[in-house]
Amino acid sequence: MLLHGKSPIEIFSEFKSRYGDIFQFWFGPTRYIIVGNVNDIQHIFTNRHIYDQGNMFIEQFSTLFPNGYITLTGSKHKRHAAIAMPLFRRAKIINNFDLIVDCTDKLLSNWSAMPSHHVHCDIVRQCQNLLLEIFGLISFDYNLDTLNEYDSNKNELTRALHVFMSSCALVFYSPPIVGTLYTNLNYRHRQAKAIIERHIYQLMDNEMAQTREARAERKRTCLIASLVASLQEDEEAEAKKSEDEKTGLSRVELLHEILAFMVAGFETTSTVLAWFIHAMSNYPDVQHKMKEELMSVSVNQNLTLNQLDSLVYLDCVINEILRFYPITSGTVRTLTVDDRLPKSSFQLNKGDSVLIPFYNLAHDTQHWSIDTESFAPERFLNEDKNHHPYALLPFGGGHRQCIGQALARFELKVIIARMLQRVTFGDGGPKINSVFNQLFEQQRNERDANKPVDQQITLIRDDAGDKVHENDEEQEQEQATSVVRNPNDKLSNYIAWLGMCKDGAITLEQFEKMVLQLSQEPKK
Repeated sequence: MLLHGKSPIEIFSEFKSRYGDIFQFWFGPTRYIIVGNVNDIQHIFTNRHIYDQGNMFIEQFSTLFPNGYITLTGSKHKRHAAIAMPLFRRAKIINNFDLIVDCTDKLLSNWSAMPSHHVHCDIVRQCQNLLLEIFGLISFDYNLDTLNEYDSNKNELTRALHVFMSSCALVFYSPPIVGTLYTNLNYRHRQAKAIIERHIYQLMDNEMAQTREARAERKRTCLIASLVASLQEDEEAEAKKSEDEKTGLSRVELLHEILAFMVAGFETTSTVLAWFIHAMSNYPDVQHKMKEELMSVSVNQNLTLNQLDSLVYLDCVINEILRFYPITSGTVRTLTVDDRLPKSSFQLNKGDSVLIPFYNLAHDTQHWSIDTESFAPERFLNEDKNHHPYALLPFGGGHRQCIGQALARFELKVIIARMLQRVTFGDGGPKINSVFNQLFEQQRNERDANKPVDQQITLIRDDAGDKVHENDEEQEQEQATSVVRNPNDKLSNYIAWLGMCKDGAITLEQFEKMVLQLSQEPKK
């Protein structure tokens, strides 16, 4: 069927209201059975021998990394899982605490250095750059310089990774044949892939050249150091073995695992972070409670791991972000044998694809006591504290759930806590939003005409190019207004205009007045 301009989330919600918890959905020539009953879903996730990785994921992601953990099944999946899963245990993750704080501080310093009344039209991209920088350091101790706009443009690997991520977005939302043709024929993608392979293979060789003691120390924090330790000593000999007998990873398999970790990791986490900024601008009371909790455990600008663990309300906010703005519309499982769902008694056949709609579950009033359309982090402290475990599945469920979810949650908690120690997010208001919307429409028209577009707009300057201030006190303060684009729909217009300012900056009323005056000035 055609989506008629609607997102999968909208389609699934509409069909649920019409047909109930189970219905079928055709996407082109492929049929999906949508299963929305928590008891049936629990059955699907707990019977791993019947419901394996969805063919849709395998077909699409195999175009990009055919030997990645996410695309594998059977014995090969077990071999890779035995190596990959220990990489994301908490004991290993928390060693990156200071690294994540330092990267966040770098982004915050960039924001502080912006001119007064500077407008950010690229918060989503900045969130992506932050998580990509963290990914590079955690994965292979490599500084991608994504938070330094000038240096990142000079970094060959960073440019290649951005091209590769763009290819991933196209491949994921295209039929497999289109993705295959694109990745095989598109010059920019093939060039980017070659650059990434060359750099990662060089990083592997650098790790192998380290002493045993140095590699043992680096394994505490560096993902590639742990993966290199699992490299096969004789790839030719291993290739002759049956899959059940093989051990370790080949160099190509290690490369594909790193690419899979990147795609599954930094993009999704950066999306959640962007949604957090959007939510805080709309729910100042929630933000205030988070700041109060931070102040109760840390009266200064320091942040420790013990303090982070004590931020219970922050955990609730992250859970509510994941519930209110799901990372993805759902996950797919493909049947290996015939089966009948226990609750609905729906008969499924071998080869059928079932889709579990995360948004429907997270907004189903059957499973939540507090209004599901209300953004209420307190639900996880009170009425909905003991919600059904399968009503909230932001990272999937069963044996194919996201192995990096602990890292994603840890990154989010550290970044958010650090941000709220330094900045306050607020909505600019309808007057400012209308002015910025006109500016964005103008930029989009220029983009359509293949003209260069300045994504950073400075609203208030005098003729000499200096900042305009009403008094000396304001000159020491900085105001930044941010725009958050809908992370779940990259083709949509901007959905929210956010004001992001330091505590104590000029009042919203003053800023609205200045922007309104600017919008009424005749164009020169």
